[in-house]
Amino acid sequence: MHVKCLLTVFVLMFGCLPGKSFAQPPVEDPEIKIGREAHEEMVKSGMKLLSDPVLVGRVNAIGARLAAVANKTVIPATYGTENRTPYTYRFHVVDDKDVNAFALPGGWLYVNKGLLDYVQSDDELAGVLSHEVIHAAHHHILKLQKEQDKLNTQLAIGAIAAILAKVPATDTGNLVTGLQLVALQKVNGYSQQAERDADGAGFELTRLAGFNPVGALTFMERLARDQRNRPEVDLGIFRTHPPEKQRVAALKGKLDASAITINRRQTTNQLRVSVILAKNQSVVYDLQLDGRVLLSSIDKAYLEQIASTLDKALDAPTELFDVTRTASSVLIRGKIICTIRSSDVKLGQNPETVAEKARDAIRAALFKVSLDGNL
Repeated sequence: MHVKCLLTVFVLMFGCLPGKSFAQPPVEDPEIKIGREAHEEMVKSGMKLLSDPVLVGRVNAIGARLAAVANKTVIPATYGTENRTPYTYRFHVVDDKDVNAFALPGGWLYVNKGLLDYVQSDDELAGVLSHEVIHAAHHHILKLQKEQDKLNTQLAIGAIAAILAKVPATDTGNLVTGLQLVALQKVNGYSQQAERDADGAGFELTRLAGFNPVGALTFMERLARDQRNRPEVDLGIFRTHPPEKQRVAALKGKLDASAITINRRQTTNQLRVSVILAKNQSVVYDLQLDGRVLLSSIDKAYLEQIASTLDKALDAPTELFDVTRTASSVLIRGKIICTIRSSDVKLGQNPETVAEKARDAIRAALFKVSLDGNL
């Protein structure tokens, strides 16, 4: 009996009998467990995940490149911790029209269908996904949870102290409300720190994974522009994200520091050149730049040749003063883009007038791009 008791104690303490080995169930990483349980709860609560192979495949392909780098590379953290924990990152597409993405601890990441419709390139999507990967890789939510626990403890101590000091009930209520607001302000401050770290480290992750980090900038610029067109709401201490204007400025600073040229055309639908059939026409084609007609002709091959030349010229950063006209020719940085032919001129016009209108249309498109990037 005495021997059996000793063996029982040994098993309870060490999980096996002397001389024998028993397989122990693997211990699930605490953050992965939190993420998994939250994911299961959200699905039970009605969150609908899409299974469209095109949408899911695109997100998974970009996400896999980012995850591979995050799992093998230590990216410096300004918030949370940069202790590298290799995760099996799981990317999901949510059936929601809002432009949003979010991350749960342990590598559970979500992208709304609305955001996939909003981004204009894989580089922009990579910028968003890298931001969310960093939230998981730098253990932001665990850090925020710890900070929240500290503040809850402080709040309780403050309330107890007020009661012990025999503060009137009304004043105690006001004090608790005040403490709650201070706690909220602190938590939101921590949250903004997490967002700044996700922006900064996400920039590095995007670059290391081979994507163009300008995509993060153009996405944020467009988001800021669209929000600017809505009624302004002063969130004050309730703001959990830094203002988009600050985030744009920070991204521009990182691009400058990395000597990366900001060419928004590479990551957006801006300054797109096309040759399409003219409206209500069967044989006339339009050469367009962002929907602006530069030149019309029945000679589609001629317009396509001009389109190719213009396309290459715009691949380099182009300013308004780079676009000029000499007689019936339009030039960019002194190189002829097109020369207007008499056969392409409508009755009552001349080649010089058509060339001037084409030049002005190119400048107008460039000006629109400059406005979008001027926050």
